[in-house]
Amino acid sequence: MMPMRRAAGMALCLFAAALPALAADLTISNFRVRGPSGGNDEFVELHNGSPSALDVGGYTLLGSNDSGTTGTRATLPSGTSIAPGCYLLLTNGASSGYSGSVGGDVIYKTGITDTGGLAIADAGGTVLDQVGLSGGSAYGEGTRLASLGSTNADRSYARISNAAGLVQDTGDNAADFSLQSPSVSHNAGSSCSDLGLGVSVADAVINEGDSGTTALDFSLTLSKPASSPVQVRFRTADGAATVADGDYDAVDQVVTFAAGDTVQKVTVTVHGDTKIEPDEDFAVQLSEPSSGLAIARGEAIGGILNDDAAQVEIFQIQGNGDSSPFTGQPVITRNNIVTSVGPAGFTMQTPDRRDDHVRLTSNGVYVFTGSAPTVKVGDAVDVRARVAEYYGLTELTGASISVLSSGNRLPQPVLFGRNLPSTDPANLSCGTTNFECFEGMRILIVNGIVDRGNQRYGNDPFAEVFVSAGGSRSLRSQGVTFGLPASDIHSGVWDGNPEVFEMDADALGAVPTGTGINGGARFIAEGVMSYSFGDYDFQPTMLHILDANTMPRPVHDQRGPDGLRVGNLNMLRLCDTDGDNSTYECGDEGTPTADELQLKLQRLSAYIGGVLKLPDVLGAEEVENLPVLEQLAAQLNSDYGVHYSAHLVDGHDPSGIDVGFLVQDDRVQIASVSQLGYDATWVDPGTGQSAYLHDRPPLLLEGTKLGKGSFSFRLMVVHPKSLIGVDGGADATRNRLKRFNGAVDIAQRVQALQTDAKSAFEPLVVLGDFNAYPFTDGWTDVVGAIAGTYDDSANLLDLGGNIVKPALWNAVQSVAPNDRYSFLFTQQLGEIQGYQRTGSFDSGRDVPVAQVLDQALLDRLAQRCFRGFEYGRGNLDAPDQTQDDAAGETGLRKAIGVSDHDGFVLDLACPGLAHGHH
Repeated sequence: MMPMRRAAGMALCLFAAALPALAADLTISNFRVRGPSGGNDEFVELHNGSPSALDVGGYTLLGSNDSGTTGTRATLPSGTSIAPGCYLLLTNGASSGYSGSVGGDVIYKTGITDTGGLAIADAGGTVLDQVGLSGGSAYGEGTRLASLGSTNADRSYARISNAAGLVQDTGDNAADFSLQSPSVSHNAGSSCSDLGLGVSVADAVINEGDSGTTALDFSLTLSKPASSPVQVRFRTADGAATVADGDYDAVDQVVTFAAGDTVQKVTVTVHGDTKIEPDEDFAVQLSEPSSGLAIARGEAIGGILNDDAAQVEIFQIQGNGDSSPFTGQPVITRNNIVTSVGPAGFTMQTPDRRDDHVRLTSNGVYVFTGSAPTVKVGDAVDVRARVAEYYGLTELTGASISVLSSGNRLPQPVLFGRNLPSTDPANLSCGTTNFECFEGMRILIVNGIVDRGNQRYGNDPFAEVFVSAGGSRSLRSQGVTFGLPASDIHSGVWDGNPEVFEMDADALGAVPTGTGINGGARFIAEGVMSYSFGDYDFQPTMLHILDANTMPRPVHDQRGPDGLRVGNLNMLRLCDTDGDNSTYECGDEGTPTADELQLKLQRLSAYIGGVLKLPDVLGAEEVENLPVLEQLAAQLNSDYGVHYSAHLVDGHDPSGIDVGFLVQDDRVQIASVSQLGYDATWVDPGTGQSAYLHDRPPLLLEGTKLGKGSFSFRLMVVHPKSLIGVDGGADATRNRLKRFNGAVDIAQRVQALQTDAKSAFEPLVVLGDFNAYPFTDGWTDVVGAIAGTYDDSANLLDLGGNIVKPALWNAVQSVAPNDRYSFLFTQQLGEIQGYQRTGSFDSGRDVPVAQVLDQALLDRLAQRCFRGFEYGRGNLDAPDQTQDDAAGETGLRKAIGVSDHDGFVLDLACPGLAHGHH
């Protein structure tokens, strides 16, 4: 997405960071994220403190958890407006949702966590106001508010009012909000607030001029007409511009508003010169208001824009750092070649004969024109403009353009491939970054692969994709997460995949707007490297998809009647409709309605039947109870004419999810299904008390494949503790220990099975969502402990010798490296390598990481029976919007996006074991 809005080009930041928001802004005036009915009993109240109605159609309510993961909770309908001083109420309509007596104007369904945060953003994604309930939330201003915890009570956080009766917004949550009990909310039909009488001063800016003086006018505005004369003192104060240097004349005067007035102007005299210098600024301060008048916004910036231009090359404009050394200054750059044309600007590049051949400087730059440019690709142009940094993108604004000739040969593109951009964070391609030295330049990619399908932002349902230029997916590898200390850990550090970048395929018309691109698609592309809202962003002028990786991509058909097909699927909280698990019902998703459950059952059936092709046995994770798994079995039986039975035993998970099996009874005869480790305990270091070790205890199925090639087998489905909280935080040690101890307990049970009397003729498979990689995460190797491949030297926690002997073999190893993933996680690495946090819109470097969590471990006998293992694709690689739209599809496409994991199928055939145990 090429940024469509531009600032005036000022580099005026001396005082900007300290300025409070205008009282006329749209604010979050009152909210709660938990109420008397529980975690979904939420509301968010918005207030318009301006003297004019605000059109808020397309604005979004955003939520964050305490790990900084964000998402849209509500989009305000087109045509929604808030009158001056009035309110709009957003309420959670999920099960056990908002219980207040004041009705909501806009309803949303996904809640906000107790220790997260919330924000309101305009239709372009710019955050206007935000509140945080923890330091880890992506949203918040200044000191965050204390979380109200998990107690169900009627209380909220409400903004306090200042002396003028205006809602206070100083940019510090702790100073601006107070606890309200009971909560009192307002909607669009409630009485509007009295805006009070306040005075605000606005920023002003002017071109310096080459000589003489110019008048810089500041506007002072009252929030409503004065009923009697009022006054306030107006003073200037030096910044980068000073009175001593003759930049401007100081002003110190009392400004009077007569009765009925709302606006007064104050003029500051600015002196011109021909000295080439950066833009300068000075401060304006209001003080000493008369009785009955409050200062709403009392500080502003006076900007003096230098208009004396230096003649420079593009590589001089770009410099060798993150930002231009000419930021804020006018420049002239001559005889450069137009390389791409977009809807509001174009890129140009130094001809090859004038290339400076310096690796750290770019020879390309973006020229912002504000509307469709008249230049064409291949034009040679002179440009006079001002240099600006727009959310990190060096660009030329206010441009005067002269076309010298047309049809010129384009500069040679930079070839991106296996080694460029760099894959080594210690040796990045551009010094401290991997892409800055290519900003604005032509790029050629001949072996590209899409790492993640289209994201979705606000009114752009098919936004950027993430890509790699060397043909390899963005995969997780062994070690602790990049940026974390690795002392005493010999596993190494996962490098964070610095070679991954975003591609905005439709920004320059390479594909039509709204084109979906799947993860795993292979492509050739030419285009230019840009930078958009904190992220490096490749914008192709030509894009050719070589392999679209069409979704869904089912597994192969059964290889023959003698085989046993064992599948597995994490079902993303398949929960019933009764809401009886009051502790944390079904996680953030909440209790589904009957219609929502029926739709999910239909979509899961489409995935299991159409993508996994009806495995004989299916391991299942994240299922609430046996009745809802039986409903899924009934759906499958109805849709495909099969005979699945459901098997599940409840465990201890606080949100009520368990592991289970679906079994085709006419293909498998079940001997037993038993839960293992239900009573296993450990001493929780967080409480010092004994507690259950397994939230979701393993489930063991013993059975016999019926028909041709009959053999008996054992399957253990597991779903250990998640990776959440292992990389840091107050509970990191506890989380690592619980994962380690849980793996040790499962390993002991696996070893008991593979050394008992049945082990000689019944192959054993341990399968499921292991919530762990097939290698160490640097803290503990959960899969290695269970498989018998644990290496104490590569883990923080020592096992002291493997329990499982001989070791189990991970069937994932049979899969091609680029296809080794079952889960997609966006790793937030923060402000590193030139990536910036742009408010709450982006936290900095975000990397989609394809991970293996869903695995199958085979004992020696099962290995002899192994015929194949593959993932059924449909949940991870489709664009976000396509996954949502799939709910309304029919047939196989209805399966797309039903879970956040891709399931797998394992094929076993054991002809030598047929009836061997008799």
